[in-house]
Amino acid sequence: MKKTSGLTLMELLISLGILSILLGLALPNFRAMAQSVSGDVTLRKLANAIQFGKATAITNNATVTLCRSDDGSDCGGNWQDGVMLFIDSNRNREFDGDDDLLRHITFPDGNGSIRFRAFQNKQYLQLTSLGTTRDQNGNFTYCPYTGENVFARQLIINRTARLRFAQDSNGDGVREDSRGRPLDCD
Repeated sequence: MKKTSGLTLMELLISLGILSILLGLALPNFRAMAQSVSGDVTLRKLANAIQFGKATAITNNATVTLCRSDDGSDCGGNWQDGVMLFIDSNRNREFDGDDDLLRHITFPDGNGSIRFRAFQNKQYLQLTSLGTTRDQNGNFTYCPYTGENVFARQLIINRTARLRFAQDSNGDGVREDSRGRPLDCD
């Protein structure tokens, strides 16, 4: 008798059925993990840009400005489209003249929005040669387009340009802002 190797049609159908059930169970968890990671990565890129700007301001004895920029050539657009970091030689918060572009950072995932809330409602962040902000404190909040607060993330910056990420201190699954209130994407 000849021994054959391989699968019968019935074995193949049963294997595919089991595989599809396992994928169906894992897919929602994978989506949740991807949404969670998206906010973390976005705000970490922003934090790295701010830290780089702070170090550059100190090293060059200059003012460095961080502003929203979708094209990397001027300030404007939405925060989630990208940011521009530059040495602002005349401190006018505009990229012009003798200003040096340090970085243009984009956030490629497009799964959420970023808003910046700061003292005096300024839509830029300036770092001084002392490594502090120019009398600004505030936060960058990332919200997924689904609006689910459990995936909201926040980067908090104080006047001394120290950064920290919002934490979930009460264990309810939603992170709290600097005042202890749950992050809200509405």
